[in-house]
Amino acid sequence: MQIRLFHKTNSRSQRIVWLLAELKLDYELVFCDNNPSDQNSAHIKHPHRLAKFPTVQICENDGSDVITLAETAAIADYFSYLCNDLGITQLSQQEIQYFYYWKNFAEATLMPDLALKQIFAAIVTRTPWAVRFVSQLLKFGFDRGYLNHTLHQHLQMIDEHLKDHSYVAGQQFTIADLLLWFPLLACTQSNPAFESLPHIQRYLLLIQSRPAFQRTLEKGQWSAVEFQSYWSKAW
Repeated sequence: MQIRLFHKTNSRSQRIVWLLAELKLDYELVFCDNNPSDQNSAHIKHPHRLAKFPTVQICENDGSDVITLAETAAIADYFSYLCNDLGITQLSQQEIQYFYYWKNFAEATLMPDLALKQIFAAIVTRTPWAVRFVSQLLKFGFDRGYLNHTLHQHLQMIDEHLKDHSYVAGQQFTIADLLLWFPLLACTQSNPAFESLPHIQRYLLLIQSRPAFQRTLEKGQWSAVEFQSYWSKAW
């Protein structure tokens, strides 16, 4: 099996770089940052029609069979299934319920709300100066009326859950933790109010101390400074 991962730095695809390290799989990492100064990326043809990040190509039978798969959660599920690892085989019935809930919560609830923060911030930045106050008022109203309160609810709920659990499914690291990491880190690093949530802070230190996580920071060209700068603008 030959694997190519199409990756964008400091994006959600860092989780798949981490996943492949956890599973000890060899792969080719293709950077697609759309940087005009990068002559290599200028000639990359993205295999997915929507140019999603991450996207993986899996080649078998000497390249005659090629699978192209996008969406972080789908890729994580597929490789976990192929390798029979980082899934639910060792979990109790209660832990399986936690696993499925938090795995889907990360991508279906927390990340979309967090992305809305960034979208409204981008709208303000791109609005002409003369009428920028209109988009600023829109962002303020949506933040005040919905997003800020909702994200605080999300983080409080996660913190309460982690009070009694080492990982979100229980005592075992799973792909639910891997998926939750990105939006949770984006929240805690962009808003000082979330720094006071002790169980989340403990949890992030725990999962980020994993050897596979540490190895992939350099490989995926992760920049903590750029990441924090980008998400802090959303608030």
